[in-house]
Amino acid sequence: MVVLAISLSGSKNLACSRAIELTNISFCYPGASTPALTIADWHVNKGEHVFVQGASGSGKSTLLNLLTGTLVPDSGSIRLLGKEFSALAARHKDGFRARHIGVVFQQFNLIDYLSVKQNIATAAYFAGTLNQQTQRRATELLHKLELPANVLSRQAGSLSVGQQQRVAIARALINAPELLIVDEPTSALDANARDAFMRLLLEVADSSAVVFVSHDAGLATYFTRQQSMAELTAQSVQTVC
Repeated sequence: MVVLAISLSGSKNLACSRAIELTNISFCYPGASTPALTIADWHVNKGEHVFVQGASGSGKSTLLNLLTGTLVPDSGSIRLLGKEFSALAARHKDGFRARHIGVVFQQFNLIDYLSVKQNIATAAYFAGTLNQQTQRRATELLHKLELPANVLSRQAGSLSVGQQQRVAIARALINAPELLIVDEPTSALDANARDAFMRLLLEVADSSAVVFVSHDAGLATYFTRQQSMAELTAQSVQTVC
């Protein structure tokens, strides 16, 4: 009985330490004869910064879409922050993502005609955390990202690419997410701008688990753990489309 109690406690503590747990995942696009992505087992611990590298067509976008709930696996389990994310209804999935997950998109996905303040506030609004402290936190984030406070009042579409990129980070972090997912954000930057961006991103996201996806293997040195899509999908999952 004592051994059983210890085993259960250890399993519970392990589950609580995980930001991501994927088990026996398989996903097929409509009409395909073979899966676009299969992952037997993969996890990311809370607070861990992981670099995922792969060439075009390796399944990076499919993986990100599964992690954000845009796609649903045909089989297997996706647990995020201890929650069975893949089993949630769409509206519950949206709410969970808004409250606990930040996403930095490759194209930033800012609303050009809204101000920076309004763009950042949308993330807080959908998470149900919009309040008087939102602007204060937005200002703090912009300061850490080396943008002046007066940027808050400017339209997002009037900013430079580098400024838009930093606003996108601030929006992703406004709710202090436990998990940050980043999709190829440095593809339009030169080497100096890229390095500066990486240092800022990982500094402001220090307390979050980070999954950073890119084809650029040179960025791996910024991360405590590197993962190739080839390794991630090497273990077979028995499935057909």
